[in-house]
Amino acid sequence: MKKLLIILTLLSFYIFVNGQQNIGLKIDGGLSKITNPFVASNVTSTTQFSISGKIGFFYNYSLSKKSFIGTELLFIQIESKEKWEMSAQNQVAEPTDEFVITNINKHISYVGIPVYYEFKLNKLSLNIGGQVTFAIASSGRYKTIYPDNGSIINWDTTYSKLNIDSYDFGVRAGINYNLTNNFYIEGEYYYGLNNILKNTPTYWKWKVQQMTIGIRYKFISIEGKKDKTENKLSQ
Repeated sequence: MKKLLIILTLLSFYIFVNGQQNIGLKIDGGLSKITNPFVASNVTSTTQFSISGKIGFFYNYSLSKKSFIGTELLFIQIESKEKWEMSAQNQVAEPTDEFVITNINKHISYVGIPVYYEFKLNKLSLNIGGQVTFAIASSGRYKTIYPDNGSIINWDTTYSKLNIDSYDFGVRAGINYNLTNNFYIEGEYYYGLNNILKNTPTYWKWKVQQMTIGIRYKFISIEGKKDKTENKLSQ
């Protein structure tokens, strides 16, 4: 076991020293939603994308001139809007022409760690991988309009914490375009695989989706020994 640890340490050091590494900052804005496929015969439910975003640091390590392994440390804000409509009932439980309308807003703040493989085609790069996120805050608001015999009843309920898992995981894909040596435009899409809603029937499923576009700036670039040798030979 001790020999194995020594070998793995030496291998990691060799990879670290010989490959080019880039570190930088990224800022993205876009849209997100928390899907809820719950269906009931008397309820119409629609989920809308809402403005969201993320900010953080990225790191990538070159496997070759055209391929990279990358990871990031991000603060991610997820927003979602949902609308429920159902027929109101009279005193004998018969449906009327009026509707009970509930507007739902959900907010979740995550710390995210994606890991991905990136392939470069001239100035264009494509990447695909996975992402794990950890919830650090959440809240929600439910506003209901209820018609009652010609009058309107308004309910407004807020929640300081949603009934969600402390984590999420899913797949993500992205595309980057190199504007200069240090500046990039990027677009990314994330699809959560985990049902983040806790302790509820299986037909209640909340899953996170997010699509963003933004910029990244590379402020540190370290050439490995291998890259330095290749550059000297090419000169």
